[in-house]
Amino acid sequence: MHWFDMRLKEVSYVGDYRVHVCYAGALEADIDLSDMLEHPFYAPLKDPQLFAQVTVNPEVHVLEWPGEIDVAPEITFERACKAAGVHYAP
Repeated sequence: MHWFDMRLKEVSYVGDYRVHVCYAGALEADIDLSDMLEHPFYAPLKDPQLFAQVTVNPEVHVLEWPGEIDVAPEITFERACKAAGVHYAP
């Protein structure tokens, strides 16, 4: 798998702190981010209305929310691989 296959292209809110992610390399999956909300940085996202405002930053290809909240791309990609049953070893 090439680096450009790992570029996050699209995201949509699914519900219950889950999002559907689409990558340039055709990988798609629903990922659960609820466990991250216990960290103080992500605590504002416990508000379902704010969480639903998730977007993809088109310059750096990461999930982001208003208030400068984002998720490291490797976390999102690893979770998508696991959810889709795809083995990826960097």
